[in-house]
Amino acid sequence: MEIPAEPYNHLRVELEILERYGNYDDAANAMWGSLGQGGPDLLSQDPLNDYCELELTSDSRNIKRPLAVPWDLYETWLMSKWTELIDSDPDEPDVQAFLERHPSLLPAAADDVGRGHHGACWDAVITQPRLKGLGRDRIPDFMWVRRDTSTVHIICIEIEAPRKQWFTESGWATAELNQALDQILDWKLWFSNPENMLSFRHAYIPAELGYRRIEVQYILVYGRDAEFRIGRSRHKRPDVLRAKRDLIPRASEFLYTFDQLRPAKDAKYVSSISGMRGDFSMRGVPPTIGTGEATKTLAAEISNIESAISMTPLISDRRRAYLIQRWQYWRDEALRSENGMAPGVLWESGYFDE
Repeated sequence: MEIPAEPYNHLRVELEILERYGNYDDAANAMWGSLGQGGPDLLSQDPLNDYCELELTSDSRNIKRPLAVPWDLYETWLMSKWTELIDSDPDEPDVQAFLERHPSLLPAAADDVGRGHHGACWDAVITQPRLKGLGRDRIPDFMWVRRDTSTVHIICIEIEAPRKQWFTESGWATAELNQALDQILDWKLWFSNPENMLSFRHAYIPAELGYRRIEVQYILVYGRDAEFRIGRSRHKRPDVLRAKRDLIPRASEFLYTFDQLRPAKDAKYVSSISGMRGDFSMRGVPPTIGTGEATKTLAAEISNIESAISMTPLISDRRRAYLIQRWQYWRDEALRSENGMAPGVLWESGYFDE
């Protein structure tokens, strides 16, 4: 005999919100809808604000918790800021810093490059990882460690200043482009060495994934689309050079222009970190970040997110304080896990639902 589900009795505050807004998504949008006119402070007279006091709880149904910025709002804001940045002729460090704060813009933030559909390890991209091994160290600008059932997928990303040109006026690849492509060859050479791979596994592969095979892919983000647009390009036949560009990538390589980068909704909870396994630090936290049981994986490694989250745009001070306290809660949960898991171990269950 099928046992009927036990009905959920709504709290009084939940019923009031449902009556006023219809559903929780509309309530969240109402909270953040006036960001463009001055931010969350303008919402202080909204009755919903009375239910957003800081409260430590593991219950995702807690209506009193400050809500995250809705994705649609963040996506619109982010694309505007991204376009403004790359149109301002920035230097590479400025672009690096922006992408660290907003990693959903990076290629492979979702599973659009290669595979690794189980997601990014630690729900984070590693910024400027140091590849230590034989010879000199290599340092990609970003690196994803993604996984699926049988394989760990390493995706190394090199970015260059957006102003750099792909081709000379004569149609030859520029020296700057050739230098960037040669750097990728250096990475390939590094990963081809078995001793380097042993060192890499220890530094960047979660302990329980150590037995899985590794596949490495490489991404170069370079130049602007305008170089290949008729009427905007300095070249006589930009369409021909566009076709030539498509033939440049070698095995396991992917080439992007900066205009091709778009935020991936599947990466709205992804942060950026630096360091290596057992010694990570937080670099960037997006305003759409949530906490929950899935937070334990990274919280077990990183104790303090205050510095990184202080740089996060759009979120209120109340939400900021809430996230800091929830991070500590899930870190404590991870460290006293009955499984006695060591730092670097992935918790495969749970969600970011706070």
